[in-house]
Amino acid sequence: MKRIHSSIMKAIVSLLLIFCSIVWGKSSYAQLKLNAVDFNKVSQKKVQNLLKHQFDGGANYFMDLRPSCYNVKDSINYSQQNSSHIIKETILKVWAKLKSIRPKDEYNGKMVSFGFLYSKRMDKIFYNNDDIKGIEEGEVLYLNLKLLGGIKNIAVALEVTKVDEDNKIIQFCYLDNGMTEGTQQVRLIEDKDGNTIITQESHYRNKSKFREKRLYPIFHRQAVNELHVNIQKFIEGM
Repeated sequence: MKRIHSSIMKAIVSLLLIFCSIVWGKSSYAQLKLNAVDFNKVSQKKVQNLLKHQFDGGANYFMDLRPSCYNVKDSINYSQQNSSHIIKETILKVWAKLKSIRPKDEYNGKMVSFGFLYSKRMDKIFYNNDDIKGIEEGEVLYLNLKLLGGIKNIAVALEVTKVDEDNKIIQFCYLDNGMTEGTQQVRLIEDKDGNTIITQESHYRNKSKFREKRLYPIFHRQAVNELHVNIQKFIEGM
């Protein structure tokens, strides 16, 4: 009887090991590499260069990329900036539309443009004209910022780390291997007139203190204002 029980247990363990090796093998095989991005569909040179920089830094797969979020315990070493904008619509409608707006429409201005999006859940790349349905945690956005009218361009990569339905919060963190670390948190608040205040709170630090203290606040404010106007146009139909 003991021999039969032992044989059954060995068979179960063997099956589990085979199953795990198959699942691990499939997941490893399925993971997308950074060099899988089609540069013919990503026009911004700085976005291409950021990908190359991440690859050279040791991130072979998109799954290797990690967010570098704001550390509350180290808050003294971060700068902070807040922006807000009023949208004349109810908070529920703004929240629903904010989650459904396509990145190419949201990040479509003179300063900020959409490069591409990577979904960790689907392990898939979405380009400018692809159908992207809704925002969710684990999405990585690659954006291009034109500074000084296009004299200077920089690329940033942000991961969606929180979509809080109850508190109407969407949180982004900068990816590791970039010039900037920290968190951007978008929050919706209903005012006394039934309109919606969209706020954006940023905690950040840059490898260059000059950029962090002198340049980032100016350009970040411009980029956020442009973003909020785009969202307002989308929601209010301006």
